[in-house]
Amino acid sequence: MTESRSDLALAASLRLLPPLVAMLLHEGVTYPHFAQALKQVFLEAAAKIIEEREGRPNDSNISMLSGVHRKDVREWRKAGKPRPPAKTLSVAMQVFTRWASDPAYRDEKGEPRLLVRGGASGSFEELAASVSNDVHPRTVLEELLRLGVVAADDAGGDGSSTRLRLCAGAFVPKEGYAEMLQLFTDNVGDHLAAAARNLEGSDAPLLEQSVYANGLRAESADALNALSRGLWAGVFQQMVRTATLLSQQDQGIEGADERVRLGMYFYRESDKQS
Repeated sequence: MTESRSDLALAASLRLLPPLVAMLLHEGVTYPHFAQALKQVFLEAAAKIIEEREGRPNDSNISMLSGVHRKDVREWRKAGKPRPPAKTLSVAMQVFTRWASDPAYRDEKGEPRLLVRGGASGSFEELAASVSNDVHPRTVLEELLRLGVVAADDAGGDGSSTRLRLCAGAFVPKEGYAEMLQLFTDNVGDHLAAAARNLEGSDAPLLEQSVYANGLRAESADALNALSRGLWAGVFQQMVRTATLLSQQDQGIEGADERVRLGMYFYRESDKQS
């Protein structure tokens, strides 16, 4: 019997889930807890699809599309408690990105410069203020120090002369689990959304490709890992510079409501057959 499109889609989705389920189990999320939460995701997605296609959704068409019982749909709509929207890029992450990519904050080798905490031109305080005046530079610095992506060397003994350095080539906080989960959902979510849109047969497919190699020694995988990081460093810097320029150019213009995300990933594991 020929499999239906829904059978194929379900099988493909199940192949995506093992890493996610493993992460949930490591964090103590059980199947009943996840299954109950997943019901809300189906309801929200069904309501959005109906709204885009037909207009205002109701209990009946949400139940029909999602397969969730009308009683549960009614209770969900009555509660009116949608999941909180994804957070925008935090000020700390924006400061990190500008420090890592803006030529004004890079040395002659193209590496992020050591910054004096305050006072002089090109200081951390000036950098933080260029990103946002809503959060005090001291607060931003404390967050970056907490996350372990910035280190301080108080060589002079007073706060203003503290020299600060970036400790990572990408924003991967060691201490901030909530921030890591935000990056996880933002990056993987948009990657999955791009692939799903392409499956719908979009007239303008989004970039979603990869390179695969197997039969490698560990040393060869290490070399490819190093190569991928080097390639990403160049892409990251060029993309941030251009995105910053275009964002400033489009600011305040009607219709400037699009967002973009460009990512890259590298994965390795043994492909031995058990």
